Amino acid sequence: MKWKMQYLRVEVKKALMIFPRMVFQAILLMVIIGAIAFCGVRSLERDPLAANIEIAVVIQEDSWMTQMALAYVENMESVSSFCHFRQMTAEKGFDFLEKGKVAALVLLPEQLVEGVMNGQNPAVEIYFPRNARLEAMLFRELTEAGEGLLRVAQAQIYGANDTARVYGLEAQISKMEAEIDSYNLAFALDRMALFDTEHISVFGVMTTVQFYAASGAVLFLLFTGMALYPIMQSEPLVIRKQLERQGTGSGWQCFCQWFCGILCMGLLTGIIWIGLRFSLIWMPDGIMAQLLEDYTAGYSVGIRIMLAGLIVLSVVAFVYFVYSLTGSRTSGILLLFLLSVVMVYLSGGLVPSIFLPESMQAVGRWLPTAYLMQAAGSLLAGRNSMGIGQCAAALVTCTVVCGIAAYALRCREE
Repeated sequence: MKWKMQYLRVEVKKALMIFPRMVFQAILLMVIIGAIAFCGVRSLERDPLAANIEIAVVIQEDSWMTQMALAYVENMESVSSFCHFRQMTAEKGFDFLEKGKVAALVLLPEQLVEGVMNGQNPAVEIYFPRNARLEAMLFRELTEAGEGLLRVAQAQIYGANDTARVYGLEAQISKMEAEIDSYNLAFALDRMALFDTEHISVFGVMTTVQFYAASGAVLFLLFTGMALYPIMQSEPLVIRKQLERQGTGSGWQCFCQWFCGILCMGLLTGIIWIGLRFSLIWMPDGIMAQLLEDYTAGYSVGIRIMLAGLIVLSVVAFVYFVYSLTGSRTSGILLLFLLSVVMVYLSGGLVPSIFLPESMQAVGRWLPTAYLMQAAGSLLAGRNSMGIGQCAAALVTCTVVCGIAAYALRCREE
């Protein structure tokens, strides 16, 4: 037992000597990630991109009624927010369509309004380019929606006329048509009659700032594990054999290296958390206020400490497993970087998982990073949408599995 404690003491001293360099590397990494996060937040504060679809319109007659109808459609809110109409000749319109300068070409026939009013319903020809871009596809959806509304309105008029004639109510046709037109105009003009606006969040109970702070914290801890290699690297085979002769077996050696990694990672996490709390005092209205706005609600301090401990334990166990799997500094760091980015991405840390393909979502929800982000989000938001018990059990399982796998790999080397 004496030699075991002596070995643990030596490993702890080595870890504390390496810790200042680890803090410097972590600060440099935090500056880089912070700069990326700042640019991302600034981009989120900008106004959303608005589509500006250029549509060529050809009017085959100089009719004030057609001009009035075009102006009416162009000034509708649902159309003006996306489309800009440019009147031109047919030859110029087809030339612009071929060169991709317009998303679509609309040919308005002669006597368009008169034909709609007298029931002839002349066809409006719409041309799209061969390789339609997103703007053309959006305009096609708008035109198909308008066509559907017009078909319904025509069916209502024809149905009302046929019904009135069957029952001898020809005198009421004009009144019925006026009521139908009034209803359809109100339905088309009132956007709230077509759809309502409902705000939903892909981040669950967390805000946007809290979600990306949680995923960024997990990615930061995984990247920080790249500085732990001097602590977690395997001893030379001769030294390991000598330690075993003195009673310090492979299991105790693995435990000491893992414990030193937890010590350094825990100290670094504590320092960062204290710095964040002090920044909240110095800047009560800054981004930290948004980050910790729900901190006082939800879980108790004991549960938060347990979650923080599980995060550190599982991250260090995973990092130790990666180093045990590779056996060298360069390959270990490269593999850790690659796995960290891929796992965080599949778990929805970079792009919310709802926007990923279903196959990626199915894989990502079972990765350790998904539970790590849930636990980190619970520290910030004070609650967990998937259950604290399931999250804690998953992190404990990840720690145990990675620890056993790392120990098996270290024993295999011998």
